[in-house]
Amino acid sequence: MDVIVSRSRIAGTASTYLYRVLVPLAEVTASRRSRCVIIQSRFGGGRIPSTRIADVVAPAAWYDRELATPCGLAASLNLVARRIEALIIRTVFPEMTARLIPPMLALEFAPDDAIYRLTVADLNAAFDRFAPGIDTLMAADLGLYQDCVLRAA
Repeated sequence: MDVIVSRSRIAGTASTYLYRVLVPLAEVTASRRSRCVIIQSRFGGGRIPSTRIADVVAPAAWYDRELATPCGLAASLNLVARRIEALIIRTVFPEMTARLIPPMLALEFAPDDAIYRLTVADLNAAFDRFAPGIDTLMAADLGLYQDCVLRAA
C-alpha cells in the first residue's frame, strides 16, 4: 500500500515544521472508505483524497462508536497510529527522532518542504496485528528498509 509522507514549514516561523503521513483513499479497503475522514493532500500537480493512518489501521470495533470509547480503544488506536506514523516519517526524514510524532518540531536547520509517496505493508485493519507488540514495533515490520524507494511529488 502507498502512503504520502510530507514535511512542511509552518508559515511565519523560522524553522518549525509539521510532519504528516496520509493514506490515499484508493489504498483503503472499499468497505472502510465511507467511514474515513477525508483530507485532500497535495501530491504532484493536484490533490488526492486521503485519510489518516488511524482510520486505516482501526479494528472493525472502532466503527461501532458505542463500544469503542468505553473499551478504551480510542487511546490504544491513537498510540498505534502515532507509532506507525513515526516509523514511516523516520524512514524518510532522518531528523525526526521522536518515538511519537510531536504536533510540530523546531529544527536547528531549515530544510525545504518535501512530499514523497512511499510503499509500506498493508495497514488496512492492522490494529490487532501491531497493538500487542507496539513497544517493539520496527520499520521493517511495516515493510520499510533504510534504502527504501521514494517517489517525489
